[in-house]
Amino acid sequence: MEIQRQNGTLSIAGVTELTFANAREFRKAVMAKLDSELKQIVVDLSQTEFVDGGGLGALLMIYRIANEKNPAHAVRLRLMYPQGPVQQMLDLTQMRHLFEIVTATESQPEQKKVAV
Repeated sequence: MEIQRQNGTLSIAGVTELTFANAREFRKAVMAKLDSELKQIVVDLSQTEFVDGGGLGALLMIYRIANEKNPAHAVRLRLMYPQGPVQQMLDLTQMRHLFEIVTATESQPEQKKVAV
């Protein structure tokens, strides 16, 4: 897992699974980077093959703690490019009501077809 900080954005990538088995380690690593200057947390889920309730709980806790540390402004949590079963879990649990979920098709500009 890679965690990078640039300006007010905390970027997390390289998460292959987010489950009960690794949720504590994930939370601990991310929470060590939270501070009052944070504006958004971006989690790249493009390589994530599986998320369970423990993983969702970790995301919720990070979101809550980040916002507690930043009472002056809301910290957004963006989940980028979830695939297959991960997207299904996010849909089933209606996480879109809390987090911004960006799918691969939403992020790519629409290509126009040109008749030749």
